[in-house]
Amino acid sequence: MRAVTLRVSSEQGWFGPFHRGVVESPDVSLQALHELRLLDDGSTVLLYEYVGSRAAAEQLAEECIDGDDAWQTGRIDGNEWMFAHAEPSGLLRSLLGLLGTRRIAVDWPVTFRSDETAEVTLIGDDEELRRSLGDVPESVSVSVERTGEYRSESERLLAELTDRERHTLAVAVELGYYRNPRAANYADIAAALDCSTGTVGTHLRNAESKVMQALSGREECRDTESALPTSR
Repeated sequence: MRAVTLRVSSEQGWFGPFHRGVVESPDVSLQALHELRLLDDGSTVLLYEYVGSRAAAEQLAEECIDGDDAWQTGRIDGNEWMFAHAEPSGLLRSLLGLLGTRRIAVDWPVTFRSDETAEVTLIGDDEELRRSLGDVPESVSVSVERTGEYRSESERLLAELTDRERHTLAVAVELGYYRNPRAANYADIAAALDCSTGTVGTHLRNAESKVMQALSGREECRDTESALPTSR
């Protein structure tokens, strides 16, 4: 099973009206689009995750989402969410068209970058993925960030670590270093690994830095193998 990760932008519009408003706002930024569905009447439902002022997000929703459509905001597990029901933009129509005609799937969520582009990962076989890229309208700008065998999010995160970083992290987790409260310290991990506490600290800091950068979407993408509630 293959995957291709794309960086996408479009002159036809954004990932829904809320995204359009956020692009122009200094108070709210989008993190991800977790859900996108096309309804029988041609409208879409979207579930966004954002950071910033909820009041500002609700004001944007009032201004950007048409009166006949609906939106809701909420805070879940410390994260801010926006549900929206709206007419699809040109970019969303293009994406939904690919999903409706090609044997491919989206690896949700779609993540948003600071340069106002979105990162989308498509899953399928090589031939279907190549054909899908050929079907993208000229008005949608697409660049291939990476291709290769599909891996789950946890696998992708761990793949960024060296063998020593991965092993040190695994031992730290097993011994309870990341429990709250902590059940182990550097000395305990060093004893289990037969190394110095300084080595443990170096490996864990490197591993934590790579994982956190990847989770926050700030890590530079690298090419790999293959070509290719308040409510309304």
